[in-house]
Amino acid sequence: AETALHFGQGEVFLFRETADGRYTEIGHYSRGLHSPKTGRTFRAASPALFSFNSPLGACPRCRGFGRIVEIDYRLAMPDHSLSIDAGVIKCWESEIYGDSKKDLLVFTRKKKIPTHVPFASLTPAQQRYVIDGEPGYGEETGKRWPRYWYGLKGFFRWLEKNTYKMHVRVFLSRYRAYNPCPDCRGQRLQPEALCWRWRGRTLPELYQLPVSEFLALLATATPAGRAAAPADRTATLAYDAILTRLRYLQQVGLGYLTLDRPSRTLSGGEVERVNLTSCLGTSLIDTLFVLDEPSVGLHPRDLDRLIAILRSLTDAGNTVVVVEHDESMIRAADHLLEIGPAPGAGGGRLVFAGTLPEMLASPASLTGAYLAGRESIAPPATRRPVPADHPSLHILGASKHNLDRASFRIPLRRFVGLSGVSGSGKSTLLDHVIYQGLLAQRHQFAEDPAAIENITSDLELGEIVLVDQSPISRTPRSNPALFAEAWELIRELYAATPAAQAAGFSASSFSFNSGEGRCDHCQGLGYERVEMQFLSDVFVPCPVCEGRRFRPEVLAIQWNGRSVADLLATTVADALALFAAHPPIRSRLAGLEAVGLGYLTLGQPLNTLSGGESQRLKLIRYLGAFAISDL
Repeated sequence: AETALHFGQGEVFLFRETADGRYTEIGHYSRGLHSPKTGRTFRAASPALFSFNSPLGACPRCRGFGRIVEIDYRLAMPDHSLSIDAGVIKCWESEIYGDSKKDLLVFTRKKKIPTHVPFASLTPAQQRYVIDGEPGYGEETGKRWPRYWYGLKGFFRWLEKNTYKMHVRVFLSRYRAYNPCPDCRGQRLQPEALCWRWRGRTLPELYQLPVSEFLALLATATPAGRAAAPADRTATLAYDAILTRLRYLQQVGLGYLTLDRPSRTLSGGEVERVNLTSCLGTSLIDTLFVLDEPSVGLHPRDLDRLIAILRSLTDAGNTVVVVEHDESMIRAADHLLEIGPAPGAGGGRLVFAGTLPEMLASPASLTGAYLAGRESIAPPATRRPVPADHPSLHILGASKHNLDRASFRIPLRRFVGLSGVSGSGKSTLLDHVIYQGLLAQRHQFAEDPAAIENITSDLELGEIVLVDQSPISRTPRSNPALFAEAWELIRELYAATPAAQAAGFSASSFSFNSGEGRCDHCQGLGYERVEMQFLSDVFVPCPVCEGRRFRPEVLAIQWNGRSVADLLATTVADALALFAAHPPIRSRLAGLEAVGLGYLTLGQPLNTLSGGESQRLKLIRYLGAFAISDL
């Protein structure tokens, strides 16, 4: 048997000799894993086989993402109540590809398919003909246009062969969407990994369980000592680590989350708590944890849980430093530092250091004055009424994540707040239901809208704008002056000075993104990037312009006693006074002051702004820019 396994490369067939000298097979054996029915062999299990981030375990088609980018024919044909004549195929209503509609009309007449009735009224065979084209088109010899109909799918296949053209790529992007991978059905793993089961479930099926349910399933394996747990020490340690991490998630109120929930769909409070539990699960000691406003987006009920987590980190021998504005977090701190006393150039100094009682009594601490009640913020004196018959946006039967057939109305032309504990569905309702739901209703691209029975509005809505905390720019070349569209006017002021005209400078000479006026060495960035290989890159001031971004002859030009570099270092608040005699510039910068960003300098790179600053900066684009019908 050993010799047979050796020469059979791990496989052997056993036969029995019958009385008449014939042989009948009695078994097929191998040293590895194989199916005796199909003869298919399987690799031994390894951690990489069950990881969608590994080439070994990832689905070959979607490469472990669980979804693929492909043509979404719902975008190409958004309204099936239209007829072919009325333009049911949206992408053929443009002048560029209008000939395809003419081709369709020719072939529908040949097939006697009515073109004046709603597309939804056509028979399934007629609908397939319009979308799929002639059976076997492009596959069988001779089945080509113009003798045969290529169909909507054939049209997009032809376009995808011409993606080297820019306008084709732009056109295709309008009709592409993320759809579940047809091979793995969104499970992200290759078929071989799905053959393995634990307690009757594959790994993706376990991922689909809520944390609380999965924890209960695992806990049933532990009461009898270690009877149901893996025997080897490595697996036992992993088993214990899984239990510990799941219990932490349960303790911080995230037991309702499924393990396969994409992190991009989590709310800010959920992300903070997930990150903290990962730190708790590692059992670190003598570690410094630095957190930037972990309470942002958290409901007051969840703050107690967050504080308990931070306390458990310090109890384990770690140090926790947080930047905070929340009163509960400030009162829970063992030691307080206050930086101030004002934003921007007026800050940067240590105003107070000590305990909470000392802060409450300190006359220098503005935070202490509010906490002690010496200062307060008065609530609005009046609120705009919302009668029962007020025009509203009505949403019926919305379901997504933990929202289950939610129905509600949103008063239009009013300030509406969404409240609730973290993880209750606020972000889902705002993004997937209201924003993406309205986009989908307008047949505009929506990446992942909620399932909604009906959306109606008592008033016609104009624009639908989502102002989130995502970075405005990932490049240091943009700044508040550019974003507010004031920098071009400022450059014209410098170009109009007598010194600039004498030197032959134009407005483009005062641009740090292009032109001949910027520093040639750093290309107007003001710094050099030093690659540190295994460490984070270091940014040092440009040795030529010393961080001033322009050539010396351009910096010699002054307006109102300031060079262009000096002006970029000026705060928005100071610039408003500086441009008092220039209303076009002042009006553009006033929006920055209105949203509380007067402390920013005109030249501060936008990629250095916080999420809240980015969100407020986006608002200035919409203040006074849209009609009252916008959402």
